[in-house]
Amino acid sequence: MTRIKLLIVCLVLFSMPSKADEGMWIPALLKKYNIKDMKKAGFKLSAKDVYDINKICLKDAILGLGSKSNPTTFTGSGSFISESGLVLTNHHTVVSYLHKHSSEEHNYLRNGFYAQNQQDELPAKGLSLARLVRMQDVTEELLNGTETLSDIEKSRLIDKRAKEITAKAKEGKHYQTKVKSYFGGTQLFLEVYEVYRDVRIVAMPPLSLGKFGGENDNWKWPRQSADFAILRVYANSNNESLRYSIANEPIKPVNHLELSLKGYKEGDFVMVYGFPASTKQYLTAKAIQQIVQVKHYHGIKIRDAKMEIINKAMSKNEDLWLKYSDFMAKTSNSLLRWKAELRGIEKLDLVSLKKKEEEAFTDWVNSTEELKEKYADVIPGIEDCVARLDTIEKLNLYAVEAGIKGGNFVSFAGKFDMLNAIASRKNVNEKRLNKELRKLRVEASNFFNAYDLETEKEFLKVFVKLYDENVGDQYKPAPIIAARKKYNSDFNQYINDAFSNSIFSTKENLIEFLKYFTKEDVQKIKNDPVFDLCISYFLINMDMVYRQRIDIRREYGKYHNKYLQAIKEMKADQKIIADANRSLRVSYGNIQGFNDEGESYSPMTSLNDLVEKNSKNPKVYEVPEGYVDACNKAIKESIKSIPTCFISNCHTTGGNSGSAVLNAKGKLIGLNFDRAGNGLVSDYKFMPELTRHVAVDIRYVRFVLEHQFKANALLEEWK
Repeated sequence: MTRIKLLIVCLVLFSMPSKADEGMWIPALLKKYNIKDMKKAGFKLSAKDVYDINKICLKDAILGLGSKSNPTTFTGSGSFISESGLVLTNHHTVVSYLHKHSSEEHNYLRNGFYAQNQQDELPAKGLSLARLVRMQDVTEELLNGTETLSDIEKSRLIDKRAKEITAKAKEGKHYQTKVKSYFGGTQLFLEVYEVYRDVRIVAMPPLSLGKFGGENDNWKWPRQSADFAILRVYANSNNESLRYSIANEPIKPVNHLELSLKGYKEGDFVMVYGFPASTKQYLTAKAIQQIVQVKHYHGIKIRDAKMEIINKAMSKNEDLWLKYSDFMAKTSNSLLRWKAELRGIEKLDLVSLKKKEEEAFTDWVNSTEELKEKYADVIPGIEDCVARLDTIEKLNLYAVEAGIKGGNFVSFAGKFDMLNAIASRKNVNEKRLNKELRKLRVEASNFFNAYDLETEKEFLKVFVKLYDENVGDQYKPAPIIAARKKYNSDFNQYINDAFSNSIFSTKENLIEFLKYFTKEDVQKIKNDPVFDLCISYFLINMDMVYRQRIDIRREYGKYHNKYLQAIKEMKADQKIIADANRSLRVSYGNIQGFNDEGESYSPMTSLNDLVEKNSKNPKVYEVPEGYVDACNKAIKESIKSIPTCFISNCHTTGGNSGSAVLNAKGKLIGLNFDRAGNGLVSDYKFMPELTRHVAVDIRYVRFVLEHQFKANALLEEWK
């Protein structure tokens, strides 16, 4: 291949060039790769103002949302906004913690919540927050001398070294540490976090405002959602938030974001700072096809059926509305995202684009014998793994999405397998048996208080039928095959009969069974038709999905990592966008509208738009009583339009929910909460003309606090 032809190949490969508004960039590398582009886009600060380990910077105000068991596996983002430990994040990222405090008497989901004073703030049990203290490139320390080792030897040595490095980094401190991999393991960073474990709920708007427009507006633009929540971190006398304690006081954070209420205009620079979860910018055409044909096709079918059951239940009464609100939100969110991703993939014709990229990649590999020796097996290896995963990925969807997580009952019944195992032993450990019985009594009480048995039976009926219709007999649980034969595929009758002969038939029946349980009763569990069905999903998943999926994915990972290494080598003189991996990232761009499907969209919405939507369809665009009157009064008294939300072309994904949106001076102007329509394909391929993230204007956050809650004390604290 000639030098000119090779140059053309490199220019064609991954044809969309990196732009200032594309990518989620590593903060520690901004000075090296991005600050010049950021300045051209309008940024007024330095790279060190964004990230620095030697002085206080914006990084020190940014938080990741984790859990008690996984405090640095982030599912969302947030930020400190006051010197007294106030934290701003999204309503949808933390509403489940408020759900735990809600009841028919105190329906905080429907009515919202505002703590009049610090004593009224509610513990967000199970939630943790974390601040990145520093990140350090440890590639050389971990990879030095591993070039000649086998894959297993290399992995073991890297793991050993990583443990030593992370242990040393947190020596004498209460930090959490981990090593993260980038570009197929060619770049490795040590991350050091301070974790905050005493987190309390200060304010959260009613669901009708926090999720204004509900599923009708989800993943769409224009929006007027007040998708925010305010929390507070508490700490001990050493300013450490190690655990919940009534004696703790509000923490004094290292830094907090400053507000800007001056507004913005189209074209202004903005920056999103948070913890994006995962992108897959370097998938092959075959992998994209699998997502469309398996995940999207079957996943959408399963979740559509699930949503039909949930909506029917929630429409019956207030009790069921409360019980299934959180489950509905989680189910619907992924469903609508998959549908939007599918539209974007088809609109972009992403499979064809990926094929062209692979052709160009193959030409580059074939340009020298050395490259062929290193990388000729990459694309064929990936395609072989993807082909072998087709059936397993489909089965995984039905075993897990329609089976184990089809409703809430299967996972609950699966907890009785431990009791079955303990009581089946020849020499039963009475102490362990009694401990398990006590645990299950609590679990049973909690389950029946949290969910409706008739609704859960409906999930089982629908998904047993769906499983039977879409999965081959060799992959079906034995109870489903037997039921199809015995009941002539009348799975409704099968489930009804199963429950009528089950220890799970009623709450009272199950509690009594557990109360008087002896080891001889284990046979009742083994012979229980409902338990038999539920546990069969776990067995299918373990025997036919889990192990095989892990093995093939491990092999796929080896080839995919090699692919990433090749891309990095091929584009050594260019900026390379690393896929999101739940680490702290910066994306930047400008406030900008867009055109899609023949429609032109402004980048900003106002309170007038909210009132108009409510007047046209008050059922879908429901608001609390008196809220429209408050809006109309404010509109009448205001000289300028009152903003609600805005969009920009910053590159975001899941995990960016709750991320701070900052202006050119690093001041807080908004809170990221969603993405718009066809642009969701940006997880796989950035589309500058369509990719838009959605943020709630910080002025609207304050408007809701003022007019819905009369939260003058909170507004005074947060200036």
